[in-house]
Parts: sequence; structure tokens; C-alpha cells
Amino acid sequence: MDQADRRNSDVNPGKVRQFLLTRYSEAIKGMGLNPVDVPDSFDFLLSGVIDSFGILEMISSIEDEFRIRLDLAELDAEQITILGPLSLYVAENAKPN
Repeated sequence: MDQADRRNSDVNPGKVRQFLLTRYSEAIKGMGLNPVDVPDSFDFLLSGVIDSFGILEMISSIEDEFRIRLDLAELDAEQITILGPLSLYVAENAKPN
């Protein structure tokens, strides 16, 4: 198994969740929330952490961090910005970059 495959196989919902909460921690803290306590139902878009352009940036950052490609066509558009469903989808559908 080469390094890219190893890194891809390490993608799990917990790591994706942690990556996103770390990346957006300042905005989350600015809302008076502790990133550790953010529920899986947290919506980055509806909460104002990201805007519509931020969705693309968020997906790109996930792909870069985990060296994967994502096909988001199968993910419900309403769930693409929700922490839990997005983290699970990324872990289950990551393809090596």
C-alpha cells in the first residue's frame, strides 16, 4: 500500500469532523460555541460560518487535507454543509486523488 492509499484508508468520520471543527474553530468560537461541543446537526451554511462560495472552499480543503476526490452528486444538497452527514459521506465515499 503506497502513502496515498494509506492516507485515504485513514479517512473516517471522526477525522473529517475534527478537521472541519479545527478549520472553522474561530468562527464557531465567535458564535459562543465550543468546537468540541458542536453537534453533528451543526450546519456551517445556516449558522453563517460559511457562505455559498465557502461550500466549494470547504470541499476543496477536505480533498486537499485527505488527498482524496469527492463526488458529491449522491449527497443530498441540504446535507452538504451539515457536520455529521458530510463527515460520514466523506469517509464512506473518499476516492484516492
